[in-house]
Amino acid sequence: MSSQRLSLSRIAVFGGFAIATGWLAFGGNHSGTAGQLPVIPGNPQIVPVAAAAPDDRATDKAAILKALDGFAAGFKKGDGKAVASLWTTEGEYTSDDGTTFSGRAALEKAYTEFFAKNPDNSMEIEVDSIKFPSRDNAVVEGHFKLQRGKKKELVVSKCSFLYTREDGKWLVAIAREWPGDGLSLRDLEWLIGTWEAKRDGMTVNSKYEWTANKSFIRCDFSITQGGKNFTGMQMIGKDPSTGMLHSWTFEDEGGIGGTDISRDGKKWVYTARAVTTDGRVVTTTNIMTQIDNDSFLWHVTERAIDDEELPDLPPIKVTRVKAKK
Repeated sequence: MSSQRLSLSRIAVFGGFAIATGWLAFGGNHSGTAGQLPVIPGNPQIVPVAAAAPDDRATDKAAILKALDGFAAGFKKGDGKAVASLWTTEGEYTSDDGTTFSGRAALEKAYTEFFAKNPDNSMEIEVDSIKFPSRDNAVVEGHFKLQRGKKKELVVSKCSFLYTREDGKWLVAIAREWPGDGLSLRDLEWLIGTWEAKRDGMTVNSKYEWTANKSFIRCDFSITQGGKNFTGMQMIGKDPSTGMLHSWTFEDEGGIGGTDISRDGKKWVYTARAVTTDGRVVTTTNIMTQIDNDSFLWHVTERAIDDEELPDLPPIKVTRVKAKK
């Protein structure tokens, strides 16, 4: 099968998934193939984004990370009393909707009620920085990564802590969770990992990972059909000129494409346009609907090649490829 025929075959079978999400075969633009209650830290994995340079506060930083790990254990157990004990007596938390809880007693009550209503939640804190404005105070900046409910839907929000040392122990004095400024790349963090989908003898594999400073998500994808393999890469980020999420797709054979990404409730809408290696213009509107943390539906609509309209394709299920233990 020639490169051109393989490209058009991918469009016919998957609708052009690549231009939209980095899976060239599925989305509609083939380029050449064309919280009311405190969301408090608590995941066993506390992941500093970058290793800090050696300094005289290394011991204090380690103690603060250990304190955050204590949140993790308390949150995982759903123990409101244990979580609240890691705050100062007059500690304060403000959630992303502006609700404020003041004092250890109020925090314990809030957390206990929260865990009773949300037994399947878990939390991870990603630490971006730890700074010390004084000997006994530290400011922690990072992100809450909440996995919500049985489906483990990932919700990411920015957070900050003021830790203070009392009687040799680091405790939370103030915590803030910040609302997002519109659609954020962090909202797509659940895509990080490896995915696969199959249709009519064609297989699409895709791997999403953060770039070094988390300004972009990079996707490397491959499409296999009839013993032939097609590859490419995609970068997803916020377009500085529009403030919108956008993806740029580059196929190794020369096709290119771009996609504007928006959100409608739980549905992600990818409006894509691509140009194949032989100059054909492919456009599609693709809808991605997350089922859970390990699967989503991809629906290709409004397909056209050189303004010639094509029928919509039925939704296809894309699943996460889990690492072998």
